Amino acid sequence: MKGTNWVRLALSGSVAGVIWHLLSVAFLAAFASDFVASVQQSAPRPAQGGAFFFAIDVGMGVWAVWLYSAIAPRYGSNLTTVAIAGIAWWILKTLQSAKWAGLGFVQFGPNLLPLGVGTLGATVLAAGVGTWFYRKVSEMRPDLPAT
Repeated sequence: MKGTNWVRLALSGSVAGVIWHLLSVAFLAAFASDFVASVQQSAPRPAQGGAFFFAIDVGMGVWAVWLYSAIAPRYGSNLTTVAIAGIAWWILKTLQSAKWAGLGFVQFGPNLLPLGVGTLGATVLAAGVGTWFYRKVSEMRPDLPAT
């Protein structure tokens, strides 16, 4: 995208990713401990660790804020656009997580419904904070490109 300030985008997206990571850890602990346990038990080798998942979450936050910045000129810089970016993020995360069931590592159960609803809210919230930060940096530094 012409005129994109990639540093601002990376910082704002990192904020969104950190918020998502913290919320997802809380939701997994509260609603899906059996899901996490079954993945750990059936894994062919030990998990990569928290740093790996943290980096993926931050990358997804950057992607969500980039998506917002790409569609805001068409849809406007409003809550609907934030929701679109957050829901798109949630869809990608959910489809990626659903692969575990397709591979036979886990089974979907009733505990995953509150997890799904909660994570939908969490991605929209994280995208909202990231995009808010993205807009605030623009207001503080008007010399930077807006999109």
